[in-house]
Amino acid sequence: MKRQLFAFSLLGSLTACSALQQLGAPIHSGAGGASRPAQSAPPRATGKVDLLLAEANRLADKVKSGELTRTAAADQLAAARLRIAGANAVDNDNFAVYRQLTADRDNGRIDSDAFRAKLEAHLREWMRRWPKYSPKPADPAFTNFLLKLYGLPPLGY
Repeated sequence: MKRQLFAFSLLGSLTACSALQQLGAPIHSGAGGASRPAQSAPPRATGKVDLLLAEANRLADKVKSGELTRTAAADQLAAARLRIAGANAVDNDNFAVYRQLTADRDNGRIDSDAFRAKLEAHLREWMRRWPKYSPKPADPAFTNFLLKLYGLPPLGY
């Protein structure tokens, strides 16, 4: 539960820093870097998902300090996503939606609640489509990263 709250806080920090400051939610665990503490029974995608989470933490700090906009952080997360997990149709689609919603949030077209609702609805649609989707990518790590932030099960497991 604490890990889910932390992860959701991270997504919020990239998309709605002011809302997180009101909640007083932590942005990161303090572990920092790409190293991971040992965990019991991690899911198969833990390595790449955790690397994406570490990068998102790093970028969240830059957003919080005002060094980056949310959209600029999303663009840097895109580069990390491609470096860490590579491209596939599912991740590309989910990143495109994430990026557009982030830009809409930065430009004041939507608020943080609308951002969360729209992204979660899009992720749930992928969860619904996944069983019949073909060809399935071997590891939709970015999508699983977003699903983890929302406390939803990863695709394909």
